[in-house]
Parts: sequence; C-alpha cells; structure tokens
Amino acid sequence: MRVRSNYFLTTDGVRLHWLEAGDGIPLIMLPGWSQSAVLFRDQFSGLSEHVRCIALDHRGHGESDKAEHGYRVDKLARDLQEFISFCGFKGVIILGHSMGASVIWSYLNSFSDEAISGIVIVDQPAALTLPDYEPSELLRKSGAIFSWEVLNHTCSSLIGSNGIEFSKNMILNMLSDEISNADREWILKENFKFPRHHAATLLFNACVQDWRDTISMIKLPALIIGGEKSIVPPDSQRWIQSQIEGSRLQIFSSDQGGYHFAFLENPEKFNLVVRQFVDELKGSSDCYA
Repeated sequence: MRVRSNYFLTTDGVRLHWLEAGDGIPLIMLPGWSQSAVLFRDQFSGLSEHVRCIALDHRGHGESDKAEHGYRVDKLARDLQEFISFCGFKGVIILGHSMGASVIWSYLNSFSDEAISGIVIVDQPAALTLPDYEPSELLRKSGAIFSWEVLNHTCSSLIGSNGIEFSKNMILNMLSDEISNADREWILKENFKFPRHHAATLLFNACVQDWRDTISMIKLPALIIGGEKSIVPPDSQRWIQSQIEGSRLQIFSSDQGGYHFAFLENPEKFNLVVRQFVDELKGSSDCYA
C-alpha cells in the first residue's frame, strides 16, 4: 500500500495537505483538534484495499500551511467544501474524529449534502460548553464537558509559558495505558505541529458551538462511534444516534479500546465497523469519483 501526499490551494491562499491511498468510493477522514492526517495510518493500511482512503490536514495542522487566519470551525468546513469541489467527488463518505465531526456538522449546516453518501461521527459531543441555565439532563445528553471557567483556563494555558507541557498532559489524558511510549511521542509530535496560539483560538471556537439543532436535521446515513472510557460521555453519542433517523451506534467497551482515540486504540475493530458501514452504502452509491 502506497500512501500519496498531495496539496491543494484554498480560495484564501492556504495550501492544505492531504493523504490518499486506494481506489473506489472516497472516504474522507478529518482529524480532531490539533491532530494530523497521518494519525489515520491504521485506517490507510486496513481500509485502502476497500475504499479510496483520504485524510485531510486542517489549516495549521500537520503539513498544511500555518496561516494566520481562519481558525474557526466554519472556515474548516469551507475548506472541506472547497476540497470536495476541487476533487470532483460524488457519493463521498466523511469520517470526522472529535472536532472533525463538528466540521461535518458545520458543512451540513452551510452547504448541500448532495456530494455525500454517508457520515461517520467519532466521539464528539453535540456541544462542549453550554450556559449554566441549561437543565442538567440536557447538559449530560449534549456532552458539555467544559464549564466556562475550565474552557477559559484551558485556552489561556495553551498559550501560556507552560503551554507545551499543558498540551502534553491534556492529550495524554485522552489515551489509554495500552498505547506504547513510541506512539505517545509520535502523537504528541504531530499535535505540536499546530502552533499553540492558533490551537487556543480554534479550541475556544469549537467549544462554544451548539450543533444540536443541526444534528436533528441530518437525513444522511450515519454511523456514530463512541467509547465507554472516553473523555466524551457515551450518553452524548447515544443522544446523537437518537436524533438521526436510521443511524447506527457503536460504543466500544474499555477492553475494546473504548477511549477517545478508538481508531488508534483498536484499529482492527474500528476498521471493521467502518468497513461494514461503507459496504452497506456501496450498493446505493452508484456514482462516485
């Protein structure tokens, strides 16, 4: 399997990096906040014989340009729309991990879904921060894991004098003890390709979005994947599944790699679940690039 490295230029002059391997129906994989496209290495090796695997580095992330503007979820969604148009994709499946799922929701909120045949939402709540007046039951279902105080402290710490160390602890807390030290260092190295001051800007923007009304309007085939031991409450993933008619839900248990990075913790099971979803869509997606 050979993974090809490519670039394309957005309309506002930012060069975005993407990886590609395989043929067939396109599966675009969107990393989460501060992550990079290469973290989907096990999906390239495990899925590229069945689909055309594509992973996009968001602006500022991975090997993409470190622009001084555009670190908002809606801008990342615009980048995705331009990328799909640039490639001429039809019948594409989009997989978003963590904040990458918010990029999908923003895309669906702003653009037509005619080029998309299905979506895979991986461990992202409908809203990360909500006003205190929201009922506790709604806070639980939405997955609002940040209070306003914690959000402000987190973003301030990212750009503080100990920003790298703070980031390191924040990211490592999302991983299980099963991840090797070599992979931990690799994941951190990829994260730190995203400048911390831009990371703080994007995190704040991502955390103050509320996608509950958008999610309830989705009509596309959808697969939702969560983890019992993830920092994202699994009940928030169950709520998302309840809002999208006909959608499927897969909650990984702790012994199945059920943490925030399930695609790294247990790539074999993760790839199997995604492949089953893709195979179901193939029969109804007669036209794709």
